[in-house]
Amino acid sequence: MKTVIVDTSVIIKWFFPESSQDKALVLKKQHLDGEIFLCTRDLALYEFTSVFNNYSTQRIEEKDFQLACSALEALKMKYFSLEFNELSLTYTLAKKLTLSVYDCSFVLLAQKLNSTLYTSDKKLYQKAKTSADVVLV
Repeated sequence: MKTVIVDTSVIIKWFFPESSQDKALVLKKQHLDGEIFLCTRDLALYEFTSVFNNYSTQRIEEKDFQLACSALEALKMKYFSLEFNELSLTYTLAKKLTLSVYDCSFVLLAQKLNSTLYTSDKKLYQKAKTSADVVLV
């Protein structure tokens, strides 16, 4: 089974109607059907929570957030922490690509697992596509 990395911008599309949501939902379906295995950084959990907390177009009730958390947990994705031995690599990559350390942690994970990174972040895609296999969703 092919391992695929998704960043938070893709995960959020599973819960909020945004452009290219259909492409993000295809990845989720492929994971649920056992065609691919989705992985991400544990950073995505913080960013996921932050998006729900700060979503500007509507007020998110706590019960709805809890439902979203349950749905995310049910996907049984693998979450990777940033390891101490990855700090220098992430720092160097961030300097090289002029991207945030946060974004580069996803790029580094794709490199480390020799996997494709799916993102909806155009800036991340443009800057990282020469350093890793990155697909814009």
